[in-house]
Amino acid sequence: MSVLLTIDLLGATTRWRSGDPGDAAALFDDFADLVLDTVGSMDVADQIHGDIEANWCSLLCPTIEAALALSRRIFRRAWLDPRSADDMRLWMRASVSPSDDDAIRHTGPDEELAQIRRTTATPSLMRSLAALRGGLQGMRILVDESLLSDPLRGMFRVPLGRLGFIPFRRMNFTPYPATLKRTWQDFLWMADTQTEWVNYTLRMKQRLLWTANDPGEALEAAATQVVFHEVDAIVQSVVRKNTMRGDDGRSSPRREQTQEHESEAEGN
Repeated sequence: MSVLLTIDLLGATTRWRSGDPGDAAALFDDFADLVLDTVGSMDVADQIHGDIEANWCSLLCPTIEAALALSRRIFRRAWLDPRSADDMRLWMRASVSPSDDDAIRHTGPDEELAQIRRTTATPSLMRSLAALRGGLQGMRILVDESLLSDPLRGMFRVPLGRLGFIPFRRMNFTPYPATLKRTWQDFLWMADTQTEWVNYTLRMKQRLLWTANDPGEALEAAATQVVFHEVDAIVQSVVRKNTMRGDDGRSSPRREQTQEHESEAEGN
């Protein structure tokens, strides 16, 4: 079984509305270059195959580990590459799901009109596109939970001090489309350390400001900001627990004293 990574590029509609086909073409080229360069940086690059077409791509990866690493690397590069309001910004959403198909699509001449070629998506591609295009908002990676195992969760665990968190979860506040099955979970693709997380949240603020004059892009930025707020709440919760435990992993004396005072207050 292969693992299918499908990425849907957002914001193309705004480019078309500008009236210049070159704007949309530049966006598609930037997206394709990002995907191809990142695939080329993978150790298993020669085992990844698929299609890139305009504002989407779908890639068959040899393992779930490869699909997750590739999607995270693409998202992180897209997030950090723009350095100013004038730089092109890519917004995207992705899904990672199992696939028993040996191809992304099948193309052949029509039975009656042989001069016209007909392209049909495989069932696994249709399933992944349905998950992405059913109303999902924000720059997110969805993962089919059937691919997740305890060793995999541990492999991608994000360490924060002595503790950490697992980046696969069903979000509590970030919305999901009503039609999306609960078997999909978010893969939190952001930074691996607290210092990196500060840089990512700063870039979130910058991107939100840079999109102020583009209503379509601003919607994606606002939806992505909700994701970042919820992830930040998770990160800060872990940081607080680290502080309460102290450097040696035990509750700090100050915390124990506070707990004693709280207990005394409760008894009065």
